Amino acid sequence: MWQSEKGIVTGTVRHNDGTCIVRIFTESHGMVPFIFYLSKKGKKTSRNTLLQPLTQIEFQTDYIPTEALMHIREPKNIFPYKDIPFNPIKSAISLFVGEFLTHSLRQEQSNIGLYNYIIQSIRWLDGANIEDCTNFHLLFALKSASFTGICPNVDGFTPGYFLDLREGIFIPLPPKHQDFVDAQLSFKIASLLKCDLNNMSTVPLTRTERIAILNHLNLYFRLHIPEFTQLKSIEILQMLFG
Repeated sequence: MWQSEKGIVTGTVRHNDGTCIVRIFTESHGMVPFIFYLSKKGKKTSRNTLLQPLTQIEFQTDYIPTEALMHIREPKNIFPYKDIPFNPIKSAISLFVGEFLTHSLRQEQSNIGLYNYIIQSIRWLDGANIEDCTNFHLLFALKSASFTGICPNVDGFTPGYFLDLREGIFIPLPPKHQDFVDAQLSFKIASLLKCDLNNMSTVPLTRTERIAILNHLNLYFRLHIPEFTQLKSIEILQMLFG
C-alpha cells in the first residue's frame, strides 16, 4: 500500500543509465535506500535535482521492511533552499553533512528527535550569514551523535583534560594509546559541545584547528560506528577552510 512520507536526501549511487540508488533519512522509518528512476527529457529532468544532498522531499512509497530497495513516486521538494545551492561554502558543508549522515546513519531506524534536528539545522544553515557558519559542520556532527548515543560525554570536563577518542570521555591524563586529542583542541571540542547553532561562532577556531578537529571527529566516528569510512568531502572542506 502506497503511503505518504517525508525525508532528507543524504546521498546517491548511480545504478545504471536510467536509475540510481538514493538514500533518504525518512521521518517514519529512518535511513532507507530507494530506487530512483532518472528523467532524461524535457521539463521532467528537473526531477533529478531532487537528488542533491540534503534536499527535503515528500513522496509516496510502498514501504516493505523486508525489501532491499523501496520504490518512490511523486517526489517533490518541500523546502527549496535559497542559498545553499549557490554559496560554495554552504554547498561544501552540505556535501559533508550528506556524506556524514549516509555513513553514520546507515542502520538507523526511526528517530524523530534526530530527524527534526537535521531538518532544523539545515534550514538554519540556509538562512544564516556565512560568517556564522564556519563551525557548523563540527557542531552538527557532534550534536547529531547525541541522538544516537555516541556523543562524547562533556560532563565533568575541566580545562587541561584530554578527549579519549576510544572511550568518548574527557580525562585528566593522556591515555596509553594514541587515539586522543590534545588538551588545547579538547577544550575547543568541549566548548562546541556546550553551544548551539546560535552561539557556536563564539568558539574561536583557526583554520588549522578546524581541520584538525574535523579529522579527529572522523577517526572518532570510525571507532564508534561499524563501516564508517574516511569521508571524501573532508578534502573539500580542507581546501575551503585551510
